[in-house]
Amino acid sequence: EEAQWLGERTRLESFCKAWGAEVTARSNYHEVVVEFIPVSLDLEDEWMRRMIESTNNLQQGSIAMARWIKKPELRRSGQQVAHAIFAMRSRSEANRIIGEGILIAGKYLEVRKNLSDPVRCMKCQHYGHIAKECEAVVDTCGRCGGHHPTRDCIAPKDKFFCALCREPGHGAASRSCAVLQKKLRERCERDSERIYRFFVTEEPETW
Repeated sequence: EEAQWLGERTRLESFCKAWGAEVTARSNYHEVVVEFIPVSLDLEDEWMRRMIESTNNLQQGSIAMARWIKKPELRRSGQQVAHAIFAMRSRSEANRIIGEGILIAGKYLEVRKNLSDPVRCMKCQHYGHIAKECEAVVDTCGRCGGHHPTRDCIAPKDKFFCALCREPGHGAASRSCAVLQKKLRERCERDSERIYRFFVTEEPETW
């Protein structure tokens, strides 16, 4: 199921890329981020998803798919919790857990819309493509802006330099970067629903 979900997302992204930057497309699912789920849970197991639905009085089958944002190989490092994306079949059920939270493993967890960031290359740090498509000859560090892979960087935080906005004090992954903020504003202009906390329905509180 995860492969099917990721495959669908890849096809939509490829479709949009072929038609140009102004084109956006959405799947039939409504994606939300559920924060701080215990990594011991197998979210890809259908029985686990049905249990979460039952515990929260959600319609059976309303959680179409679920996956970790970053696969918890983190378990080995002792990390106990991680964020995950749930693909909800209906806007109303998605909005309900955004508003009320969701009960998982005995704790109510925060839920928010999945507002994915623009794709950023991990080789040159620029937006619009991924590393395997990058034509840059050398790597650019996402921390200090130097010509080496980010994973090899030893620069302390006070030496961070953004390769995108050319400002000191943060790396290319920083959410405060002026370049990212501009990209996000452009996305909001193309997709007006991004500015709302909920998925827009006929209910006035979602507007």
